[in-house]
Amino acid sequence: TGAPVQRKMLPEMLLVCNALMNDLNHPNEYVRGSMLRFLCKVKDEEILGPLVPSIKACLDHRHPYVRKNAALAVFHAHRLYGESL
Repeated sequence: TGAPVQRKMLPEMLLVCNALMNDLNHPNEYVRGSMLRFLCKVKDEEILGPLVPSIKACLDHRHPYVRKNAALAVFHAHRLYGESL
């Protein structure tokens, strides 16, 4: 029960986050939806944090598959981190 450990994201993880962001903004709704489903499994706040604006933008997508999975991803992130994201 010590102080929380400060972690610094590796440069390689920035590339991974960029790839995730590209899929969240992909024109194909099934690529977006499957990425949102994948993000429901991610438990790292450093990865999810920068992606939250793109996840929220998917809530207004025209395709219901993307909206449903965006809602699930927002629920997952809120359940894990509450208002901190």
